[in-house]
Amino acid sequence: MNGMTVAALLLSGLVGGLWLLLLAASLHLLRLGLWGLFTPLRTEPAAAPVAPDDLPFVTVQIPLRNERIVARRALRAAASLDWPADRIEIQVLDDSDDDTKEIVDRAAAEVLATGRAITVLRRPQRSGYKAGALDDALPRARGELIAILDADFVPPADFLRRLVGNFRDNPQLGFVQGRWSFLNEEENLLTRVQALILHGLMLVEQPYLTAHGRPIQFNGTGGIWRKRVLVEAGGFRGGGTASVTEDMDLSYRACLLGYHGKQLPEVAVPTELPGTMAAFRVQQQRWVRGGAQVLRSLFLKLHDGRLSSSERLTLLGHLLRHARQPYLSLCLIWLPLLFYGVRPIVAPPGGLAAALGVLLLSLLVYYGAAQRRLSRSPLRALLLAPLLVPLSMGLSLALSAALLSGLFFGRGEAEFVRTPKTGDRQKTDAKPHYQPRRDRLARLETGLGILYAVLSGLALYRSDLRLGLGLGLVVAVGLLWVGLGTLAAWRGPRL
Repeated sequence: MNGMTVAALLLSGLVGGLWLLLLAASLHLLRLGLWGLFTPLRTEPAAAPVAPDDLPFVTVQIPLRNERIVARRALRAAASLDWPADRIEIQVLDDSDDDTKEIVDRAAAEVLATGRAITVLRRPQRSGYKAGALDDALPRARGELIAILDADFVPPADFLRRLVGNFRDNPQLGFVQGRWSFLNEEENLLTRVQALILHGLMLVEQPYLTAHGRPIQFNGTGGIWRKRVLVEAGGFRGGGTASVTEDMDLSYRACLLGYHGKQLPEVAVPTELPGTMAAFRVQQQRWVRGGAQVLRSLFLKLHDGRLSSSERLTLLGHLLRHARQPYLSLCLIWLPLLFYGVRPIVAPPGGLAAALGVLLLSLLVYYGAAQRRLSRSPLRALLLAPLLVPLSMGLSLALSAALLSGLFFGRGEAEFVRTPKTGDRQKTDAKPHYQPRRDRLARLETGLGILYAVLSGLALYRSDLRLGLGLGLVVAVGLLWVGLGTLAAWRGPRL
């Protein structure tokens, strides 16, 4: 067997696998998107308001570290929640080691002067990162319900009023959460694409799962937990090493105990999106690495007898969703093989172009449904959804490394890398100070992107339009977008 035959066999496997991956993703997105198109979004939660005499005591936890830009805003937003002062307390879980401490103390004094109960909790050691801070504060929380709000979240005043009623007469409800809306969605192209992705998750996918009684993940913030469920599930660390996606870990442990969650897409909780590619990739790497850690720790437990077959499949699908990343990285080599004249021995029916076309259609339906549920024109999805294909290819190397790290390396406690916030700088005296962490893969991505751009130009010169556009628009654009965007953030202003 000569080298060309081996290359042809390799290409056949890559192309065939990619074809199956594209079709499977398309069918999944089409099913969700069609449901979202034909299911109207409620304007109010299904639960009736809670009578004043029945209002439970609520503890609001605000975990933060070095959030000098948004710390004051976060405390003021929590203090503005419409809830009786004698039935609410605010815990500020401050792990800061900079002047955020002084900002938090001043803001807490302002809140205390309004008659709200507020406590600033600081630990001598930052063990367990965010998960550790939440667990350490839980025994001191007086509330039967625990509302968790990250430092960049600005909940509306009626946040508690609209969510708390869902716990009444539903003892197996472990948590309820609103959806995220975005204060800086229009900042740049990247934030628009991120918003598109998250709108799809929180306006279509998670509401679909909620409506069909399937498990959903707690998104880390913007929601409320029953304290007893937190305790029964072992807290955010589960009695062991903290995952960097403590929300997913806890959600699935609670599900294994028979509890479920609920998504309320009609309750929007404003927050921020990462404004640079460097910050975005750090966030995505943390989510993928944490998901791999949860897969490693909980995979064998999915056989628990209390889960139905559909629940097991839903959880397994969530845990395996990033298994595609190494495959996408491998697929970076198939276009150069085509450039050098290698052809697959067995071609999939209709070819990759047809499968890619079906995927684009499903993306338009899925994200168009999310835009429609926001009372926006689906045209936004038409313009932005095609960008997800090159972005996925561009991120595949970084996310593959994160996946493999979470699965096979670093079995000790993983580092939680925070996402920088910008806040409203015109209304704060805090100066930016955060510098994105350098990732050596960014230079490799940029170099490969240049290589693919050159190959694309040569293919177009040879009048191979399909190969030239595939190399250029799908791969080169994605790698250069991610690589150059990350490098530019290293040299840009601190956040």
